[in-house]
Amino acid sequence: MIALTVGLASILSLLHTDSSIRNTRRLDIVLRNLAMSLNLGDGKCEWRAALSTEDNGFPTTQTFLKTIIAGYPSGDKRVVFSQLEGLTGLSTRDEWEFAFLGMTNQPFIKANYPHHEGIWGWGDVADQVVMVVSPLKRVLIEYHDILWDIGYAQTFEEAYERITNLYISAGAGVPEENAPVEEFLVWRDLRVFDEIHWYSWFIDYYMEAGLMRDMFNHEVTVEAQWQMSILPNFFTKHEVRHGRFVNDTDALTNTYDPMCATLSKGCYPVMVLDPEKLVHPDYGPIEARKLAQVVNGTEGFDEWMIEEEAWECIWRELIIEKKGITTFLDKATLDYDSYTYSFEMKNEMWHQTNRLIEKYEVRGDQVAIDLVNILRGHREELGVDTPTDPISYEQLMGYHLAYPPFFPNQKPFISDDDFYVNQQQEYSEPFMGSFESIIDRRRIMFGAEIEAKEDMIIDINYYDAANWTSIPAAGLSSLTPYATDTTTEIKFRRSEGEFATSGKSDYVAALFQGYVHATSRVSEICVTSSDGSKLYLDDVLKIDNDGVHNREQKCASISEGVYKVDIEYFESTGGALILAEWGMGNERYRNIAARYWASADLQRRHLEMTRLNDILEEDLRNLKDTDIMGPMTRMEYNFRKAGGSVSEPKFIDVLCQGHPETDFCDCDSDCKYSAEFCTCPEALACCESNESDGRKLNMRSKYDFSRFDEILKEKRLRQMKNARSS
Repeated sequence: MIALTVGLASILSLLHTDSSIRNTRRLDIVLRNLAMSLNLGDGKCEWRAALSTEDNGFPTTQTFLKTIIAGYPSGDKRVVFSQLEGLTGLSTRDEWEFAFLGMTNQPFIKANYPHHEGIWGWGDVADQVVMVVSPLKRVLIEYHDILWDIGYAQTFEEAYERITNLYISAGAGVPEENAPVEEFLVWRDLRVFDEIHWYSWFIDYYMEAGLMRDMFNHEVTVEAQWQMSILPNFFTKHEVRHGRFVNDTDALTNTYDPMCATLSKGCYPVMVLDPEKLVHPDYGPIEARKLAQVVNGTEGFDEWMIEEEAWECIWRELIIEKKGITTFLDKATLDYDSYTYSFEMKNEMWHQTNRLIEKYEVRGDQVAIDLVNILRGHREELGVDTPTDPISYEQLMGYHLAYPPFFPNQKPFISDDDFYVNQQQEYSEPFMGSFESIIDRRRIMFGAEIEAKEDMIIDINYYDAANWTSIPAAGLSSLTPYATDTTTEIKFRRSEGEFATSGKSDYVAALFQGYVHATSRVSEICVTSSDGSKLYLDDVLKIDNDGVHNREQKCASISEGVYKVDIEYFESTGGALILAEWGMGNERYRNIAARYWASADLQRRHLEMTRLNDILEEDLRNLKDTDIMGPMTRMEYNFRKAGGSVSEPKFIDVLCQGHPETDFCDCDSDCKYSAEFCTCPEALACCESNESDGRKLNMRSKYDFSRFDEILKEKRLRQMKNARSS
């Protein structure tokens, strides 16, 4: 009773401070139903829950400009429509409720449409669209969490029966329950690549005013294919494949979803909004104000919209004080970081986000500008610093063949289409001749690089070094050379005559620049010189052998990789000497042969392949029973499951009599590329042994896959049992 008295006192006090007809009408509405948020003046307010259609005073006949709050399936739309409810006192209705429970006059419509979780249920009563654009990495986790809460329901009836499971907050003895990580991983591997493309397709749909496109190749399509493809629970990928409806030579005219023609302002959004920005302490009030302006002053809201001075207070009540309905802000125990993605998945997210950015950044309207700014932030949050090629259309359309059907009543996949037959073989027969794993491609790349060694050169710049006692502090690259040349090795032994091709025997300096490919057979790199020298790897000084001195060797550690190499050298008087060598640190150093000098392109590709391989190995090392990666990782997984693996090759050094100690035969590679080192019987026998096994990497299994299929089946059965018993 006290609270009611205080509320009435607040209302009556406003009657004396605001004489506008509009506010008087609103206060009259508040007095009649006492279920609307109150403006208490001076930026203060009292939030109250919105009117439902069953409440007294709900405007069943009032004409409103109605707004669709559209977004990819998640709980993010709740923070958006709860703002509108708090500002107006009018509630929101779900698209499915319109379709199955009847039409009402609620002015805000929550929609996943045209995503397959949505439905065009509101007929022709809507007018405009506000599109919610959530971060892709997070929104997929929330989407699955909702699916898990409703037991992966496949019908409205099933979902409605379990609707009380949604958004349960911990408290009053009721624990908050989140989807188990292992359940997410099963769903993720079966659905995530599809959903990444559904996400970007969804944004395209509204930004192109309902233009019908295929969600996998994003090409314009015909209505029959579009209508079938938005029902993946009923039609297989084979049945809806774009190529079955549209030929490459077809000249299609653009076809638009007829739903958009029913909206008075069309499907193009009047606003795009990032829910994370809406709840941000600094940016949130600004975003909430933009949202309020979408409905403020529009048809029907004059008597329902709370005064502008209270807008920020309503935001604070809902976001900071967390009053109102439960949203993702209340999922305190949901640890997003524990729901992981493989690199391939994040890489695909990056490409689809980037595709949208590049597509819409050329537009100049505010909606497109806001969308691009939102997506740029999401792209940055993915943490994909160096994206690689996305999966191909063929892989996207076929990766699901590696898994059993996800949906309980999903039709089994049967197709005699060559497109899918070929895709199926990639996954079911990993030792087919056409099969290549990531590791195989990496070996081929290095093999091709080695065979092109004749194109690998070291640049030399020559400088005058009269009266030098050390290399200039600014480096030789800061000087102007008097001559240039190239070489394939840095192997200039002591000579009193002309140094290399410099044209001088004394007072000469040289800058050697190139790229070197260090293998796992070396652990140290050395420079031997008379007089001074310095060695840089990737622009970092590793060896300082400067000054005037006789022959002197200095070494530094080096690991496997491709490095940019700069060697600075000067000769005063008395004979020039400069050698670039490496070895295993056992004082058995040899000259860096021509075949190890590489190119700038190889360095780039090596770093990329090394990074990819590290990611792949990390994924496989941390593999859980059902934690299968993306399609390429899946192929490597099957390859190893079938008995293949990757192990280090055998490296055997054989020293032939009569050769210097630095010219030993490495019969892993010298047999083919430097046969002059491998002429003695011991070396020849080593080479013959390697040739006899086809020079293949040893095949030994690192992982135990013996129970994989059994475990996967158990997981799926338990998942389905839980879903059906919910």
